[in-house]
Amino acid sequence: MGVEKLSLRLRIFLFFCLIALGVVAIIGGSLWFATSRAPAEDPASGYLMAGIIAGFLSLGLVLFIWRLFDENVALAIEKLASEMRARTHAGIEADIDAAPARYLGDLAPAASAMTGALSQSKTEVESTITSRTEQLKAESERISALLSDVQAGLLLCSPDHDLVFYNAQAVALFADTGRPRLQRSVFDLMRSGPVRQTYARLVASQGREIDSELLISTRGGGRSLGAHMRLVSGALGLGDQPGYVLTLRDLTADLDAHIERDRAMANAISRVRGPASTLRPLLDLRAESQDTAALDAQIAAHTDELVQAIQEISKGYDATLTTWWPMQDVRAADLVDGMRAYMAGDGPTVESLPPDMILRCDGYAMTNLLALLAREVAHQGLAETVSVLIQTDGAGAVITLEWQGAPMPYEALTAMLERPVEDAANAQTGRELLDRHGTDIWPEQDSAGRAWMTLPLHEARMAAPDPDLKGHLAARPTVYNFDLLTGTDHAAVDDTPLRDLTYVVFDTETTGLEPQNGDEIVQIAALRVVKGKLVEGEAIDMYVDPERSIPAASTKVHGVSEEMVKGAPTIREAGAYFHRFCNKAVLVAHNAPFDMAFFHRHAPAIGVSFDHPVLDTVLLSAILFGQSSEHTLDALAERFGVVIPEEVRHTAYGDTVATADVFLKMLPMLEAKGMRTYGDVLAEMEKNSRLMSEMKARVGA
Repeated sequence: MGVEKLSLRLRIFLFFCLIALGVVAIIGGSLWFATSRAPAEDPASGYLMAGIIAGFLSLGLVLFIWRLFDENVALAIEKLASEMRARTHAGIEADIDAAPARYLGDLAPAASAMTGALSQSKTEVESTITSRTEQLKAESERISALLSDVQAGLLLCSPDHDLVFYNAQAVALFADTGRPRLQRSVFDLMRSGPVRQTYARLVASQGREIDSELLISTRGGGRSLGAHMRLVSGALGLGDQPGYVLTLRDLTADLDAHIERDRAMANAISRVRGPASTLRPLLDLRAESQDTAALDAQIAAHTDELVQAIQEISKGYDATLTTWWPMQDVRAADLVDGMRAYMAGDGPTVESLPPDMILRCDGYAMTNLLALLAREVAHQGLAETVSVLIQTDGAGAVITLEWQGAPMPYEALTAMLERPVEDAANAQTGRELLDRHGTDIWPEQDSAGRAWMTLPLHEARMAAPDPDLKGHLAARPTVYNFDLLTGTDHAAVDDTPLRDLTYVVFDTETTGLEPQNGDEIVQIAALRVVKGKLVEGEAIDMYVDPERSIPAASTKVHGVSEEMVKGAPTIREAGAYFHRFCNKAVLVAHNAPFDMAFFHRHAPAIGVSFDHPVLDTVLLSAILFGQSSEHTLDALAERFGVVIPEEVRHTAYGDTVATADVFLKMLPMLEAKGMRTYGDVLAEMEKNSRLMSEMKARVGA
């Protein structure tokens, strides 16, 4: 019968019986051995020798017993506790491995049954809210999609002026200043004075005022923004101090245009005032004078001067005609959808697959004009289906209305453009709308029976993806975490709860494993974790030019070749960008000292100091699972049920995602062990003095 089949109490009893027998055997054997060899004239020396032998054998027995207890009891209990904590707090559903605790009787099966029951209870609770969660997620995605299509930039800020929400238009508005980031100060993007003063005034009004208009500029003064601030409270604001929403629009071009028009007006008045004020007296003198020849010459000269001034003013007016009228950034798809909606069935069928392009135009007026043109095609019986094509053309775009059939007669097109466009501001005609955009429209045809009208626009651009990311990473159109609305406690990092910290989980790929001997970074990936949640819209995945060759053996591991890094930023540019991305964050990496060694070495050239707090998932794993466990990323991923797709394993982004998933599962386990703040984790790390000293030596801290 195997030992495992005996009860735990019987096993312990038999074990202590074995110890007792061992002690008796040691003492008896030692006495027999010593006395049988002791001289008859000195029997006491035999007893002394017996005592020495028994002592050494007893020490050996104790060490043997300690070894058995350490391997089969202490380590088994430690591993079992870690397994239970992982399943309780990290959501792992795999069965507990009972093999290490095989000598602990029914403890491992009981623990497995308990965690299984807990997992089943969690599953049942989760199943009751799954449908509601899916519904809320769908609603959230709809709201996110709607907000991403709002043409104004939207920022939601906490009472501490930290960002809680932003949309894609806000990212575009601050493209020259720096990308918005959650839980970062809005004043990293814009000047603080107008925002602080307006917010303080609205809060001080105690509800008499909840919104206000203000004019702000981006940091560095690159853009002038018109902003509408509105306080948010109740379900959103949470607390005595409300948050606020900033609705932003770019006024730079409009303000520049108005300034130019004011200057042109002042110049025009100055140019006209002189000759105009002189002509009247000269005409009066001529009426009374007998000798009019000299006066006629002066009148002619001043008249010529006045005519020349008026002509120059007219040219200046024509030049500014297309700049002062308010224009917006309009998505090509929105223009086509608006055109269809405006016609509401009264016109031809509109076919279009618009590109992801941003057009600079008066969106409402252009939508109405295109609808009017398409409707005219149907009213004249030219076609029942019109295709709308929008293509780039240098810095601008060309909108083409195309159909199969006869072309639009030029006279009919001209007559239509002279009529007021329905719902246009101040009853403007189609010709006036084209003039406002500095463009024209004309009919064309080819020999295949295809006809079209061409309308160029001067400004357009493709809606570029987030510059941080490559093709496999698409930034979310809106980024938010409403938990931040309660404000941020700016306490020291050591005293900050783990879940309130902002983390940047990162990984690098390199030319080799020896940063001190010239190896360099070839790829950086990073993700941000705010309030215990991964921010999907904020990430980095960028190649780095190492300015040296990449060994073939390294490329075989991470897949980054010299061709892929050609033209990429150097470590000085990429390191500076990564440093800004990590502002006010705790850095997290697997084997962090290795990655940090590269950044520390280049910090002087970059002009920054990488003095961020650092957490290493290797050390965290040692705290949670004991130093004797395996702490590789693959082992942690398997332990936590994190799947690393083979195609992204050993890539910076793939390993970063895996590390982030593992770290997020570690957080509740650390809290369950009583480590609720960053300082608590550091204190626990210090207990692992050997590992901690190795980490400090490798990081250079």
